[in-house]
Amino acid sequence: MNIDEYFEKLVKLVHHAKSVGLAIQELVEQRDQQLLVPLLSFRESMLTSEDENWLSGYLPIGFFAGWTRRERLAAFALTFEAQREWKRIEVRSLCEPYAKSQRLFKHAPHMFDEIRKRVNGRPDQELIDVLATTSIDGSEVYRAGNGYTKLCPYLSPEIVNWARKEWPSAPTFIRLDADRYTAEQPLQRLWESAMVPASPSWLSNFSLRKGMKDFGSYQLLDRPTSDGQAEYWDYHVKMVRRLEVCVERREENYLTMMIEELPRPDDASGLMIGRCIHLDSRDPAFTPLGEVKMQHLDLAINVYEGEDRKKRFDGSLQNGRVHDATFRTHLLRIEGIPFSSLFLFSAMFLESKVLIGEWVNDLVRPEPSTDGEKEQ
Repeated sequence: MNIDEYFEKLVKLVHHAKSVGLAIQELVEQRDQQLLVPLLSFRESMLTSEDENWLSGYLPIGFFAGWTRRERLAAFALTFEAQREWKRIEVRSLCEPYAKSQRLFKHAPHMFDEIRKRVNGRPDQELIDVLATTSIDGSEVYRAGNGYTKLCPYLSPEIVNWARKEWPSAPTFIRLDADRYTAEQPLQRLWESAMVPASPSWLSNFSLRKGMKDFGSYQLLDRPTSDGQAEYWDYHVKMVRRLEVCVERREENYLTMMIEELPRPDDASGLMIGRCIHLDSRDPAFTPLGEVKMQHLDLAINVYEGEDRKKRFDGSLQNGRVHDATFRTHLLRIEGIPFSSLFLFSAMFLESKVLIGEWVNDLVRPEPSTDGEKEQ
């Protein structure tokens, strides 16, 4: 076996684990003679001093008990590498356009007719009308015909529940996991409760005029906890690195805005998953903020793989078009709601509360006086 064959078999192992409903470590524990022993033997032969250093810390956990030390190190290495492959397979699957061949639509074919239609009447192949299904107890589990499916895991049910409660008549569309369908109701995930901040009332006007463009970039630095535990947590645990905000008024009555939060570009999974918010409005400049409505607001993920990670991370929304995502998908779309709700969606969808706070502080900071007189 060579390294290419190892990773080919690792992908097959992941698909097998998914098909039988086992976590990778559970499957490895079984030590199947035909499926796993050759993989484990090869991985053990490839162990390096670097593997020894970083994997030794996992030995006290107790997994793979009764195996030799090197066998356990190889098992941990294989497990982590398989989990990375699992993540790549899962994220790519989550971003696949909807198709009748997917598990959800095979078992609940009527759901395919509920896919959102574009202005030209064609389905967008990404989002389903929220009215076509029902959440179980406000969770991520949704009814699908006689069975059940789930929201895309990158969309918290708290966001959907809040949006539906605030604007029950607003056209709303959600991303369901089309590869997930079960006849029995699945267990619900325990979600961290999302805090909805107070609605901002501090923007006195909608002053960006035709041809004007604004941009902001906010970056987390690798600082010690003594400089702030929240920033340390966002950097080292959530792995967030930067928040970019670009707003532009292309016409007197058309404004568009793009926000993207970027994580570290060198994650071991080989993926950089950006959280993206896009919106537009037809209200002209100087419309009172309380009267401004968005035509639509989208929540999405942009997935960058391989070299695309560095190309996007080295770019900037400030310079206009950035490097395209390797693949992407929309998670939620809602239409005709107040512009001020943008800040609530941002606080609930984006990961770094530190960077959101810096952005909002910039927006509320008084503009410097231009008449040379001291501000009172």
